[in-house]
Amino acid sequence: MRWLVLIIAMTLPIAAAAQPSPVPLGPTILDTGSQVVRVESFTLTAPGQGADYRIGVLIPRRPAPETGFPALYLLDGQAAAELLTDEVLGALDPETLPVIVTLGYAGDARFAGPERTRDYTPPHPDGTKVTDPRGRPGGGAPDYLTRLSDEILPRVAGMAPLDPDRSLLWGHSYAGLFVLWSASEPSSPFARYVSASPSLWWDGAAYFDRATAQARAGDWPQRPLDLHKGGMERERASTPDKPDARKLVRERAAAPARAFEDLDAALRAAGIPGETTVFPGLSHGETFRASLRHVLANAAKLTEHPR
Repeated sequence: MRWLVLIIAMTLPIAAAAQPSPVPLGPTILDTGSQVVRVESFTLTAPGQGADYRIGVLIPRRPAPETGFPALYLLDGQAAAELLTDEVLGALDPETLPVIVTLGYAGDARFAGPERTRDYTPPHPDGTKVTDPRGRPGGGAPDYLTRLSDEILPRVAGMAPLDPDRSLLWGHSYAGLFVLWSASEPSSPFARYVSASPSLWWDGAAYFDRATAQARAGDWPQRPLDLHKGGMERERASTPDKPDARKLVRERAAAPARAFEDLDAALRAAGIPGETTVFPGLSHGETFRASLRHVLANAAKLTEHPR
């Protein structure tokens, strides 16, 4: 196992809270525009009830490389877009700045609970319905991956020339679980995956068991998969005294204490390339921002053209 221990020191302070802020999302770069990048966006109708998809596309103001731009695809796109200020983007190397795609939802919620539960979580293999601790339906990861592949990625490619061999999918928590599941699917179209703090307790840790078994059996696709976590996620996990919160605590306990480390070891033993990064002292919620900043700061390396 290879561990890269990193102390983050970037332009914006990391929030002290371990949970997403309940304050409604304010205007982001998708609303205000930018002096650093060209901002495009589009919406897609949601399946059934729920918020529509809102996709942001941030395009560098420079000529595209001969093979096309590298691209970062960021789940929980509305929360990611909040961090993509001109100050942050302007601090990056303009000669290597990728296209950045925020895969979010319409509305003013930083994290669209019902929608991300539906879209980001794997189904149970026997078709049994799965729900999260708040009773929200899940298991729609295959449908969402199909929509990404068949609708969203082609539309983004029509806005800027892209190099599919330099694409990266990033996500945290439920979104990190989706990234992990996508990396295990041969049909997934991305070249590299970064799974931050994946919810390995999902479905009574049944998916963790399947993923570990898949890696140990040598059935995991051979493409880069980076894993991120906060150094104190278990120690600083919130335990509010509410019924759904108590159920979440019980479900989190379904995963082994070293589930992240065990999965990492299984993947690396199977020859899956990638880096494992631990952010010292950070909680689960704080790792969202730290992980995203790490990906932005290292985008050129993470999207190098395969040799």
